Amino acid sequence: MIYEFCQWLQETPFSTALRESEIVFPCIEGTHLLGIGVSAGTIAFSDLRLLGIWMKKEPASKVLDALLPFTIVGFCIVFATGLLLFSAEPAKSYGNYWFWLKMTFLVLAGLNALIFHTTVYRRMKQWDLDAITPVGARAAGIISLVFWTLVIWFGRQFAYNHG
Repeated sequence: MIYEFCQWLQETPFSTALRESEIVFPCIEGTHLLGIGVSAGTIAFSDLRLLGIWMKKEPASKVLDALLPFTIVGFCIVFATGLLLFSAEPAKSYGNYWFWLKMTFLVLAGLNALIFHTTVYRRMKQWDLDAITPVGARAAGIISLVFWTLVIWFGRQFAYNHG
């Protein structure tokens, strides 16, 4: 069923126009990469703060709250441009294991963020100024760094490998 949808989408005039455009497709791809830089960069800084590597003298809440709007905007840009990139080449995406690895780790990264924000983050006021963040916060930071690195790496593999 998913494959049939991808085949149908691949043959639409919208998909064809995106895929064959010498201007629009590269602009979308470039915007996608810039969005990744903003989103992943701010996520990395947040994770490094949770690990006590970066800005460890600043309250975690201050750092995370300052970065969160940029993370959200960057992610929205990545999500929108990612949908457009998928729409341009849905059959290629469906048949490429790098794409599926990227999507798997994207979901896992999202689950990690959801778990963090519904557990450890809610108790941040209790540990905000501690010299060492709680194990749960550090674990979320490490897992986030690993998962987002894999999302980006698998995304690059997908872009340059057709298998």
